Amino acid sequence: MDTKTYAKHIKDNLDIVTYSSMVTSLGNSLNSRKDRFDKSEIIEKSFELYSNGKFKHVDDIGRDHRDEENNIDLEFKFSENGLFTKVKKLPKKNVTVKLKNSLGKNKGITIDNPANFYVIGQQDSIAIISFADIEPYLIDEDDGISAKIPLDKLTFVFKPNEVSDKIKINEKLSYKQFKAEAILNYIKGFTSTKEDKKVRY
Repeated sequence: MDTKTYAKHIKDNLDIVTYSSMVTSLGNSLNSRKDRFDKSEIIEKSFELYSNGKFKHVDDIGRDHRDEENNIDLEFKFSENGLFTKVKKLPKKNVTVKLKNSLGKNKGITIDNPANFYVIGQQDSIAIISFADIEPYLIDEDDGISAKIPLDKLTFVFKPNEVSDKIKINEKLSYKQFKAEAILNYIKGFTSTKEDKKVRY
């Protein structure tokens, strides 16, 4: 499937307004080193949920989602304001994303068994690019492989002007609060009382 057709396929199956509302609501609350893994997982799982499972979250090496119907693997990369500027929503000239992390000294720009498409999202926009189209822009770095992609090489699923007037911020939903309460409730589950000195499992 060509990139333009697949971008339309994603748009036809993804609730772009709910995606944008949820990611915008997260804001910068999960940008610390400790919270970034949670943020990544929330956004990736939302891509599955808001597509009614069309893009299944698999979290495999080099791919985050699987489109079983079309036999296509997707790697999701999120970059806050990476596609368009925050206030004026002006398009960036280039989009830089990290495609591969290595534990030691990286050598070369070879990506074994790459995903079919790379999905690049920000809070109110998503674009895609095939591996064949991203390959000329790969960059060898000490700790992995990045890509510096000219914006005009991306195919957009949707842009900010398609959702900006529909985004609803839910300030009552705080992931960090939910997580803190969940951790506390879990710990309390192991707390014994005077009547019951045994630890409950």
